[in-house]
Amino acid sequence: MSKFYGYDENMENEIAKITTPKLALMSDVVTGEKKFITATESQLTILAGVLIAVGSSVFKTEETTLTKSNLDGTAEDFKVGEDYCIYICDPTSGDASNFAAEQYKISKNTTFPNGFTAENSRKIGGFHYGVVRKVNEKGNPISTSSAEFGSGWKTNVYEGIVPNSVWTLLHRPTCDPTGMVYIGPFWGDIYLSSDDGAGGLQSKHGVVPITGTESLDWYVANERSMRVGKRLPTYAEFCKGAYGSPQGEDGNNTYAWSATSNTARTTCGNVKNAVSATNVRDLVGNVWKWLDELIHDPTAASGNWYNPMQGKEFGQLWMYSATGLHALLAGGGWHDGVRGGSRAVRCNSYPWHVNTGVGVWCVCDSL
Repeated sequence: MSKFYGYDENMENEIAKITTPKLALMSDVVTGEKKFITATESQLTILAGVLIAVGSSVFKTEETTLTKSNLDGTAEDFKVGEDYCIYICDPTSGDASNFAAEQYKISKNTTFPNGFTAENSRKIGGFHYGVVRKVNEKGNPISTSSAEFGSGWKTNVYEGIVPNSVWTLLHRPTCDPTGMVYIGPFWGDIYLSSDDGAGGLQSKHGVVPITGTESLDWYVANERSMRVGKRLPTYAEFCKGAYGSPQGEDGNNTYAWSATSNTARTTCGNVKNAVSATNVRDLVGNVWKWLDELIHDPTAASGNWYNPMQGKEFGQLWMYSATGLHALLAGGGWHDGVRGGSRAVRCNSYPWHVNTGVGVWCVCDSL
C-alpha cells in the first residue's frame, strides 16, 4: 500500500508532482473490477491496483484482508442481521509530506468511522452479516459432503458475511444497499419488507413483515416500494431469488414458517434454514408476496366498467367481472405447509384485496 498522490503547491515531493501518466490514471475511483471488495465467511479482501480519491489524496491499493479486527469500536464483533460500512481513511489528512499508507475501517456508522472525519475518510462499500446457504460454484445448494441437493442440504447453512451482499462504489443497487444482495442482474432485499416508519419499506432482520394488517394491498406495496427506490419483482425474478429455498412442511417450521398449525406471521429471518441459494430469507412461507404481474380472469361473456375502490377517486376498471383483474402472489404463507415453495404461486387475488396474510418482497436495478 502507498499514497499515490498528495497536494503540495510547490510540488517539491515526487508524490506531489503532476505528470502525464498520473493525469491519465487519476480519477474519483479507477479500477478494472467493479467488485473490488470480495468476501468469504469471516473476512473481506480489497483488491490491488484500485485508485481511490480521499480528500486531497489519492491512494493505490494493494491486496488487503479485513476482519472484525478492523472494526472501529462501533461494534466488538459482527452480528447476524446487521449491516456494516467499509471506509478507506487517510491518516495524514492530505499531508503530501507524509507517506503513510491508507487505513481501512469497518463501522456501523453511515457517515464516517470513529477516529476520522468526512474530510479524511470515504465510504467505499459495505456488507450484511447474516445466514448464508452453502452452494457450489454453479450456485446450487449442497450437503456437507458437497453433493448437490444431497442428504442434509436443507440445513447446510452458516452465519457469516453474506458474500453477495458486498457492495462497492461501482457495484451496488440504485437504492440504499442496506440489507440487499446481488442476484443478477438485479438486487433483492435479504428480508421481507417491513414498515420503515416513514411511509416506505425496509429490509430488516427481527421485525414483523408488513401485510394487509397494516392496510397493504398491491397498489400500496407499489407506492411504498417506490418511495425507497425499489419495486415489486416479476415472477421470474422471484423464482431466481427464491431458488434453493427448502419447501415448506405441514408439521413443522424447520425449513420455513409454514406449519399448518401456525396462526400468524413471524418476524423476518426467524427461521434459520429458510434461506435461498441467493441468501434471501423467508421467500418460502411466513407471508405470501405480491408480484409485479397481473392477469385477467374472463368469467363473463361481456365486459363492463367496475369501481371496486369506490370513494377513493382512483378511476374504474373495465373487466369481465367485479374481481376479474388478479395480481400474482408467490412463495406461500404461514400455514400453507408443503404448498409453499420457491415456485409456488397464487392467481386468485385481486390487486385491491387487503389480506393479512399477504406481504411484499422488494428488488431494484443495479447501478
